[in-house]
Amino acid sequence: MQVFKLYFKIFKQNLFSILVYTGLFVGILVMISLNIRREEEKKFTSKEIPILVVNEDGNNNLIEGFLNYLDAYVTYVPIENDEEKRKDALFYNEVYYILTIPAGFSEAFLSGNEVELRKECIPNAAETVFVDTAINDYFNMAKVYRKHMPNLSIEELNFYIENNLDVETSVAFNDNGSKNVHKGSDNYYMTYFNTLGYILLACFVTGVSHVLLAFNQLDIRRRNSAAPISNRSINIQLILANLVFVLSYVVVFFVIGYLFNPNKVIGMGTYLYWLNTIVFALVTLSISYIIGITVTSKNAIHAIATALSLGLAFISGMFVPQEFLGKAVLRLASFTPAYWFVKANDTIALMSNYSWENIRQIYLPLGIQLGFAAAIISMSLVISKRKSQQAS
Repeated sequence: MQVFKLYFKIFKQNLFSILVYTGLFVGILVMISLNIRREEEKKFTSKEIPILVVNEDGNNNLIEGFLNYLDAYVTYVPIENDEEKRKDALFYNEVYYILTIPAGFSEAFLSGNEVELRKECIPNAAETVFVDTAINDYFNMAKVYRKHMPNLSIEELNFYIENNLDVETSVAFNDNGSKNVHKGSDNYYMTYFNTLGYILLACFVTGVSHVLLAFNQLDIRRRNSAAPISNRSINIQLILANLVFVLSYVVVFFVIGYLFNPNKVIGMGTYLYWLNTIVFALVTLSISYIIGITVTSKNAIHAIATALSLGLAFISGMFVPQEFLGKAVLRLASFTPAYWFVKANDTIALMSNYSWENIRQIYLPLGIQLGFAAAIISMSLVISKRKSQQAS
């Protein structure tokens, strides 16, 4: 196992760069963990949720009654009527929910026609579900009264609705074990693993590519071809060393992710995040391999590692949620494995339970990532064969 041992001797020379990225990620992780704890404390100390209401229907008795009712559950935040400022308010958590009442809503609703309110909200936030429930309660109750008491005035309608909705009922949910009861933990893991994708790209390209660069220099190839060790044995030992490094590195971050998780939860969702991360790790390993056998300069590898990891992180949703990225950016990102890695994580976070029907939703993102890995490895084998022929 001389090649296997040599791999890690060369690897130690680039250990500092990997530790820098690891330290950066742990720092980000601490901030994520602290932010989640603050959010959870806030949920227990305040029932009011900041929202923005854009009323395009004008003032009337129905809208006034509805907003007065909703005022008991939310805090109305005034924001200038500008699309970019609304998105910024959502992104920076100034509001959790933007509710738009379209023009003609009241007339259509009172006439019994189908009409919908428009909403924009922070993905996966429990507050948005609470606001949705409050809105649905009001208008569902209004429909019932309009159907059975069509002669009610709007003032009377609001009076009856408020009295009915003030009545509280105790409800118990029977959890059969398949339900996702750890949404706070899943939101943490979604952010954690999305950000981990950036670190995997940066560290694997930096570490693996540097080692392979040393092995693929022309004079080293010629020496290896004359050595008593066969090329097949060399390649097997290199593959084994790469897998040991990658899997060990990923497992370390699985442990770190659990330790920093405010809820200390491991469930089916966690296993799916782990599976997705291992698949993406194989993709990044294949990318690192092809860079290592094609690039001829250490400085070039550092530049590629920085540009590739940051570029893919920004356009794929690792840093900024995909919901806030433009359609053109997402269309471009969909041609990269990083996009599908984030897509799978976001899909896992949205699962309400882990039935096979729901789990099947991540098959496509996982399959596309594996397809990228297979394609890159195939290209690498062709390039490696040509380089071997040149060395002989």
